[in-house]
Amino acid sequence: MSIVVRRTGQVVRSAESKANRHAVDVVLGHLGEIGPAVAALRRESSRLAEWGEELALVRLRGGTVFAAGSDGSSHEAQRFTSELAAHDPGDGSGFKAIYVPKSASGTDGTAGGITGQIAEQVRRGDIVVLLAAKGITDDLRNAAAAAKSGGARVWALTGKESKDLAQSVNEAICVNTDPAHAEEAHLVAVLALCECFDDALKERKPE
Repeated sequence: MSIVVRRTGQVVRSAESKANRHAVDVVLGHLGEIGPAVAALRRESSRLAEWGEELALVRLRGGTVFAAGSDGSSHEAQRFTSELAAHDPGDGSGFKAIYVPKSASGTDGTAGGITGQIAEQVRRGDIVVLLAAKGITDDLRNAAAAAKSGGARVWALTGKESKDLAQSVNEAICVNTDPAHAEEAHLVAVLALCECFDDALKERKPE
C-alpha cells in the first residue's frame, strides 16, 4: 500500500515496498487459482439447489442429516452441521444435524470409526454427506455402504484426488482441483447448501 505524506502543501507517495508487492502477488495468485474450483461449483449449482430442497424435506419429516470428512475435510463437515442447525427455526420438529468425527480408535470401520457411528445412528430417510478433498479412507467408503444399508441417501463432495468416492455414494459433486482449493470450494458449497435449505423451508409447510 502506498503511503501519503504531506509536506508543505505537497503530496508525496512513497514507493510500495518490494515485500508488500510480493504479498499482493501472492494474494492475487491464490485468488486466480481458486477460479477453477468456483467454476466447478457454478456448473453444479442446480444440484446444490436440489440438495438444499431435499435437506429441507428431511428436516420437515423430522429426519437427521449427518456429515463426516477425511483429514482436513472433517472441519468442513463440522462447519456444515453447525451452520445447518443455525439455519433451522427450532420449532420442535426433532430435526438434527450431526457431525460424525473420526475416532482415534476404530478408524478402519469398527465401532469407534465413522462407519460404526453411522451404522448405529442412521435411519431410513436420513441424509449422510461425506467430504473428501484429498484422499479417501476405507472408513468413508464403509460409512457410505452402512448408510445406504440403513436406508439413508449419501452425497459426497470430492476433489481431484478423491473423486472415486463418487462410486460409493448416491450423488457426488467433484471439484476437480488440487486438495487445498477443493477444500475451499467445499466450504463454499456447504454454506450455499445451508442458504438453499433455509430458502426451501420458507417455501414449504411441514408434511
